[in-house]
Amino acid sequence: MRASTDSTILIPIDVSGPETPPNGIMRLLGSVNTVLLGYYPVPSQTAPAQIKNDNESEAAQRLESISETLTDEGHNVTDVLVFTHDHQDAIDRIADEYDCDAVLSLGDVDTVERILVPLRGKTNLNRILSFVEDLMRISDTSVTLFHSADDDTNGHTGDSLLDDAINRLSTSGIDRDRIDKRLSEGGSPSSGIVELAADFDVLVLGETEPSLRERILGTIPTRAIENTDKPVFVVRKTEE
Repeated sequence: MRASTDSTILIPIDVSGPETPPNGIMRLLGSVNTVLLGYYPVPSQTAPAQIKNDNESEAAQRLESISETLTDEGHNVTDVLVFTHDHQDAIDRIADEYDCDAVLSLGDVDTVERILVPLRGKTNLNRILSFVEDLMRISDTSVTLFHSADDDTNGHTGDSLLDDAINRLSTSGIDRDRIDKRLSEGGSPSSGIVELAADFDVLVLGETEPSLRERILGTIPTRAIENTDKPVFVVRKTEE
């Protein structure tokens, strides 16, 4: 039996169509607390109540079917169904309401063996590493910590950042042999993440602002998500 974790993950699903989470990522998260957010997009000029009245039954059935599949995989699942003009706003609101540690951006993967964790600095670092600890405790995955030095850091600072993160993970009981590091001292951080992502199964990124809405305004996490087809966990940055 795999170890349990205290982390809570929000999985947004568009229930206006047949979208389902891929099996590989669900097997990784078998013992994680899951908030399953089924959102139904509403056109901007249409009242949500009208769309809800016409489609609630079908949407609820789709959400229930996915929830049952996750429950069968061992998840502790909470279902939430919303009809919304702005699904990103719904994600923010539900993530806050249920105190979720991370939001999963779905991608297609059969098995999860290698996780890439870009670290930009000390921003949100503690929450990112706590989440990575949880993932590694409930699986046999390996993790590569990555830092791209830019105008704010240099190679020595970046190397120290990665070494400190490795020490924290190993001190918490994670086998050192399961942890690797990569340091890049040139090029765009987002391009470096996307290039590396091709060799990994899953990414773990951190919010730079305490809102998922902020990360859609051209931030590095957003550019990385938009340019990879891999599942991405976005670790939330709460207000200090």
